Amino acid sequence: MNSFIQKKLPSGKNLSAIIRAERLSRQLSLEQVALETAITFKYLKALEEGNYNLLPGEVYVKQFIKKLSDFFKLNQQFLIKIYQEEKQNQDLLIKVASSIPKNYLRKNFFDPKMINRIVIGCLIIIFIGYIAWEVKNIFTPPVLTIAAPVNQSVTTESSITIKGQTEPETTILINNQEILTQSDGSFSQSVDLTIGLNVFKISASKKRSQAATMDISILRQGAR
Repeated sequence: MNSFIQKKLPSGKNLSAIIRAERLSRQLSLEQVALETAITFKYLKALEEGNYNLLPGEVYVKQFIKKLSDFFKLNQQFLIKIYQEEKQNQDLLIKVASSIPKNYLRKNFFDPKMINRIVIGCLIIIFIGYIAWEVKNIFTPPVLTIAAPVNQSVTTESSITIKGQTEPETTILINNQEILTQSDGSFSQSVDLTIGLNVFKISASKKRSQAATMDISILRQGAR
């Protein structure tokens, strides 16, 4: 009885994948397989990586495949068929690549006119983005924060100091009265309080921009 049992090979796999899978399933290194099959290491490596252009003549390759099929108990004819199909495809690709003029890529991808178009296109995109950013900055209300006093606070003092921060070159109005701002956008203004509820409307605006507004209510109580 013949103890040699051939495995059913998986469809859809290339020769290099089959050889590698069989080797790894046995936990063997390339060096070990090369030693067991008497195949030169560099040729075995080329077979497993699918680099058929690094292999010697067809007769030698068929001998390599025969040794591997015997070693891994695989169908020799099937492996040779896979190899021939893959080799034919590789040869076709090499032939097509060699038929392309050497200066083709240089001509198409490094053409000065094409580079100029790309540069001009990038500059236009940058310019449009810059204009959009400027327009947004012009029409967007400036940032306005009030550090003091706390809104809806109660005091017996006759005056308070309103302190805050906005963007540079911004006009600040308190109840429609312009106040002085520092170069960094900070401001501090003392205002008088009357007995009862005092409401202060603070607005910040730049040229052509919408105004950012905040209301602060301060209740002044009479001295007891």
